Amino acid sequence: MKHRKRLSAFATGVCLSLALTAGAQNATAQSVASEGGTAQDAPRGIYDKPYLRGTSASVAVGGYIDMELEIPENGVATFDQYRFIPFITGYVSDRVTVSAEIEFEHGGDVPGDGEVKLEFAVMDFRLRDGLSFRGGVILSPLGRFNLLHDSPLNDLTDRPTVSRQLIPSTLSESGMGFFGNSGVGEQGELDYELYFVNGFDQGIIDDSDRLRVRGGRGSKKQDNNDDKAIVGRLGYSPRLGTTLGVSTHSGAYDDAGDHRLTISALDAKVTAGPLELVGEGALISADIDRDALPTTAESQRGAYLQANWHVLHDQLMSGSVVTLVARGDWIDYDSDRDGDEEEGLTVGANFRPTEETVIRIDHNWRRTTPVAGERGASQGRFFFSFATYF
Repeated sequence: MKHRKRLSAFATGVCLSLALTAGAQNATAQSVASEGGTAQDAPRGIYDKPYLRGTSASVAVGGYIDMELEIPENGVATFDQYRFIPFITGYVSDRVTVSAEIEFEHGGDVPGDGEVKLEFAVMDFRLRDGLSFRGGVILSPLGRFNLLHDSPLNDLTDRPTVSRQLIPSTLSESGMGFFGNSGVGEQGELDYELYFVNGFDQGIIDDSDRLRVRGGRGSKKQDNNDDKAIVGRLGYSPRLGTTLGVSTHSGAYDDAGDHRLTISALDAKVTAGPLELVGEGALISADIDRDALPTTAESQRGAYLQANWHVLHDQLMSGSVVTLVARGDWIDYDSDRDGDEEEGLTVGANFRPTEETVIRIDHNWRRTTPVAGERGASQGRFFFSFATYF
């Protein structure tokens, strides 16, 4: 019953916001279509796309593609047409925007191989400056990387381990809520997102009774319990090139709605001339039925730190840049026991002939430590890849 009261209060808040907005004067509203969407209020993950820049059409279409060659130290060298991702954005009015992203992974819906899925599909309604309503399949604001995970943005081929396994990217969920931003001082900006969503399900516990949250990403069709999860992020940018963010996701995951999963994340990006430091950390806390699962982890943690050094601006061709990259990854899948850890190191370089296109070469080393065991030998992988928006 308490969950129904929370949802009822949420719905009442939506209705009040709509009523207040209906009475506002349209003369104070900025034209969204002329500015390329609701970008002034939106998180950069959806609306900061090259295909939207400068467009005034009622519907804009774009996307990105990426391709990888992976050569493992012990395994078969493989080409992987990893992703082909179309974007669609429609400007219904100066207040209403619809945007969607469709994923074709590993060649599409090949049985037992590729897949086709809807990553996000939302309707945004700008209530007033700094406040917009959003509903649909939402790209959850859990960490910064989940909002900015497009392959052409990434300076390394593989995504950070903590962002894939603990957060996990790309996390999209059915729900609704609010987002917006506001200026702070002369250069600063504060942005926020807050949504009610279906949340995770019992798949967070795998067949070996391990806590693995990636397997429990819930259904976009229906919830498995009456508890609606809450996900939100608060971000602050004191100046261009520097951002700080804190986010959380909390809700019941079991069918009875008695056991809760909470994921908390911190993210940061700092730019100093040609050097860029990016990092993210996550903590997981899970209520576990100890009678049924006596050895399953109740807490997990992990982080990554990445350094990007941009050099040779305009030297190889006009508008181009070379970036040297190094990243360290670490995950502890059970914070209460020794072992069950994973760590990695990746170094590489990439060339961008334009801002929207990247050609990458990098090498990753990964090693694991079993529960109460000794750290294993590192396993290496070499990548050559490219990605581009269109």
